[in-house]
Amino acid sequence: MNLLELRLHQFRSYHQAAFHFDPGTIHILEGANAQGKTNVIEAISYVSNLRSFRTRNVRDLIEHSASGFSIDAICESQGRRENLRIHHEDGKKKLFRYGNPVPSFSQFVGTLNAVLFSPDDMMFFTGAPALRRRFLDTELVKLSSAYTEALRSCQKLLKERNALLKRRQFDQLLLDTYTDGLIAQQQTVVQQRQRFVMHLNRKLKKLYPVFSKGEETLEIQYKTFADPEKDTGRQMKIIYEKNLDRDRRFGATGDGIHKDDLVFLLDGYPMPAVSSQGQKRSALLALKLALCAIIKEKTGQYPVFLLDDVFSELDPDRRQKLIDLLPEDMQVFITAAEPVQADFKGRQVCVHHIRKKSKGKDGQHEPQ
Repeated sequence: MNLLELRLHQFRSYHQAAFHFDPGTIHILEGANAQGKTNVIEAISYVSNLRSFRTRNVRDLIEHSASGFSIDAICESQGRRENLRIHHEDGKKKLFRYGNPVPSFSQFVGTLNAVLFSPDDMMFFTGAPALRRRFLDTELVKLSSAYTEALRSCQKLLKERNALLKRRQFDQLLLDTYTDGLIAQQQTVVQQRQRFVMHLNRKLKKLYPVFSKGEETLEIQYKTFADPEKDTGRQMKIIYEKNLDRDRRFGATGDGIHKDDLVFLLDGYPMPAVSSQGQKRSALLALKLALCAIIKEKTGQYPVFLLDDVFSELDPDRRQKLIDLLPEDMQVFITAAEPVQADFKGRQVCVHHIRKKSKGKDGQHEPQ
């Protein structure tokens, strides 16, 4: 997977900008702070996930005084080029592939598969469980259509079940129908999440010791409301029957995949309790590299790897180890405020000097 071209119109600080990238290359976006480096990374990530990793407010993505933005990308997948376009205007998002409208987000997400490391990820271990569930969902949606459909069905059935629970009187048969449907779809989600975590652990067992000099271990535990190793359907049915009175009292479904979480263990202890900032950063990098390896196995090609401000808090030793672990045929984007001091071991490297151009009559910002 490679990104060959990226064109931005009224996106963040860019009124109009065009970028051209070589496949299988390490691209370094170099420039002082507030010049637009992260905006480029954000745009690439947005094409992949249709969401920003920096804000939930779409208005933040639009150039000041403009009414919308567009992102055009040309990517290469399995030797075939594909044109992608996102146009956001007046609160409406329109998607295009090969110039044709795309009717649903699920048919667009993951067309350009990108994995992101961002400084904001440092909250991953200590933040709310929703952060870690979003990680699971974001990656599995791009890898599995069955997971996408099951997750969407779960969300719809959960909403309907909760609405029914809020009524003083309701049809028990309808509630049972919602519950049985929810159980069936949740089994698929739980099984795929469990397999995904197991796969990540196998990769982390090899990757994390590289950063810790073999002195520490990192493991992920998947926490859900039914034991994935046993008959999950039967367990879920018993749980919902047992807790029906509670659910009716609160007007909400108290158990389900919407409460799942990931627990990261460093040498057997929860990371938030025992890890330093350096250990968290190393764990995140190992996790993202593990994810890249899984995507390669599942799809036959590496994703685009986005590393935003990754070197600012890494010592020279960990910095070099990260460079050494980057697969030779993976396209990588790295933002840096200063020239990167590292041995790239003969890898093709392209440095893009990013700086704001003084606003002209059209208010244009362009990379130099």
